Amino acid sequence: MDCSSTQIPVILLIDDDQSLHLWAARNLPKNQFQLISCFNGKEGLAIFKKNPSSIVMIDIEMPVMNGFATCSAIRSLPSGRDTPIVMMTITEDAGKIADSYAAGATDFVVKPVNWRVMIHRLNYMIRANNTLYKLAHSENRLKKAKTMARLGNWEWQRNNNCLFWSEEIFDLVEQKSNEFVPTAHNFKNFIHKDDIRYVNRYFIKAMQSKAPDTIEFRVRTAHQQERFVNQLTEPVMDENGNVMGLIGTVQDITERKQQENKILHLAYYDEITQLPNRIFFLKFLAKTIDLARRNAKTFALLFLDLDGFKGINDTYGHQAGDLMLREISKRLTDGLRCSDLASRFFDHFDQKIDIARLGGDEFIILLNDLARPEDAAKVAERIQRWITQPVQMGMRQAHIDVSIGIAVYPLDGLDSETLLKNADIAMYHAKKIGKGTYQFFHEKMALRAKKRLEMESFMNQAVPNNELRLYYQPVMDLASGRLIGAEALLRWDNPKLGFLPPNDFIPLAEENGIINQFGEWAIREVCRQHKTWRQQGLGDLTISVNLSSLQFNQISFIPKIANILEEYEVNPAFLTFELTESMIMADTDKMLKKLNEIKALGIKLALDDFGTGYSSLRYLNRFPLDILKIDRSFVKELPVSTDAAAIVHAILALAKALNLKTVAEGVETLQQNKFLQNTTCNAVQGYFFSKPIPITAFQNYWEHHNHLVH
Repeated sequence: MDCSSTQIPVILLIDDDQSLHLWAARNLPKNQFQLISCFNGKEGLAIFKKNPSSIVMIDIEMPVMNGFATCSAIRSLPSGRDTPIVMMTITEDAGKIADSYAAGATDFVVKPVNWRVMIHRLNYMIRANNTLYKLAHSENRLKKAKTMARLGNWEWQRNNNCLFWSEEIFDLVEQKSNEFVPTAHNFKNFIHKDDIRYVNRYFIKAMQSKAPDTIEFRVRTAHQQERFVNQLTEPVMDENGNVMGLIGTVQDITERKQQENKILHLAYYDEITQLPNRIFFLKFLAKTIDLARRNAKTFALLFLDLDGFKGINDTYGHQAGDLMLREISKRLTDGLRCSDLASRFFDHFDQKIDIARLGGDEFIILLNDLARPEDAAKVAERIQRWITQPVQMGMRQAHIDVSIGIAVYPLDGLDSETLLKNADIAMYHAKKIGKGTYQFFHEKMALRAKKRLEMESFMNQAVPNNELRLYYQPVMDLASGRLIGAEALLRWDNPKLGFLPPNDFIPLAEENGIINQFGEWAIREVCRQHKTWRQQGLGDLTISVNLSSLQFNQISFIPKIANILEEYEVNPAFLTFELTESMIMADTDKMLKKLNEIKALGIKLALDDFGTGYSSLRYLNRFPLDILKIDRSFVKELPVSTDAAAIVHAILALAKALNLKTVAEGVETLQQNKFLQNTTCNAVQGYFFSKPIPITAFQNYWEHHNHLVH
């Protein structure tokens, strides 16, 4: 193959993963590469023999012939001796990396492939390979090749301290050979001041080791331009083995370093915020732990999670979410005086504070060299003040809080994985106790996290294993005292975890999305049970079911409900969906459309815990509601508290004006019940009548109560 050809470079991709070929076909052609796909090493080797490609990409784990064997076979071919070969695998395993290079690989990539970075690598390999080809096959064009490669040579003679430069080096430092005489001393004037000590050590080592060595450093030209160079140095010895001088080559690699820096930026920095990403931060954290261990230092990790960020995305769109992330990262970097990691590339670690975006709405901050762990709390408090300031989103202002978890080295972990995990656990604990706060990690959190993971693993099997139960709490008509309905409440009976009330598992189910399965099961079970009661001649009751926002916002929610009603052939008038104020206020226009669709099915709608949220009366009048449920926090204070009594009367007056039925929750005493009997409240539920009970007990209660009323 003529490597100097101007034809489109050909990439031979050898991998048994169909999806990788699809991604390659999407990314390579639009970046001026031709793709040839094959799915095992034997097939790839045959294709390469027939038509050698510009670059070969090989998966390590393949049937028929694995990647190492395929790489070695291609390298053994005359046409494959100099072809760039990239090995791929799903793990960054040191052994596999070593075996890849032993087999002849040029580069190594961890899946999933970051195609934006990969395109830069491929372009660089093509350019580098073309240059090497010309150098290797054009002895008679050496001068031209040296100029193209920006490669100069030099010689230093020890006995007279004389230094010779080729023309290319004069060009590199922007000096004229007839106007400037190079010496060992004035050569140092061209070395970047931050690299002088490093280059001096290199020359001393070259003299002492008497072996060839390479170095990369920066030079400052006569016109103060900064250039990167690669230098190869080799000692010249006399017959007794004494160093007589040094010879070497210098190559201008500025363009290559610029490309490498672009690749590093893509690989190590977050595209939205331009902060270091998870990969970069983990490398930085590992180095920090190593230094802290050697120097007996303490540092802290602050794990930040924005509270309410999903609501920003859902309400205003992802573009607004990106704007929010950029604003938050700016506040953090400005406030913390974050160091510039890009300039260091892991060489210097003397800054006090660093920050990265881990992904989504999660940030991590490293507080270095703490005098005492309590200092991290002061930083956390300042961060909360910065972030809770309103963010301007066009014509609107958005507000957001932050939950922060703090883990301290070495108290809360001796390695990166443990520290990050424990900071995450502490953050989760901060969210659980009320959000908008910070918490330090302690061992009890770890135990709770372990229990949470165990619960999550069992949760996926709860519906298939028939572990869910519905408990029913009676709803009583205030005027007649009759049982008129019930609220169906979810319980989970797991063989290993035991019998779990909703507060123990519903929040987790909402976090991981399993609430959609649970909610659908509950509606289906209520419809099935209602049909059974009708067939048994027990009469009609109104059954209410609580909906989660995640379940309600599914695109397929309305069709699913319609199918369930049709499947069980029930009259939808028996069914009531209970929604919270925060759910229906999220997006009023979309919500109104959805509520009307539910009403069109014949299902009733109840607004749960009324008075505790942020309902706007202007919007409340538009929603097709049937019932307002008075929150137990108001009922609890009756009849003693005049404020509670006034609020209850106001809610009842509002409901009457809007032609809505009312149900008071949490009725626990005779006095509360008597107070409500003297109002316009329609119905009540609470422990005064019955706690939520299993289906059999509820049926007995129903039959017994109606018998007494008759």
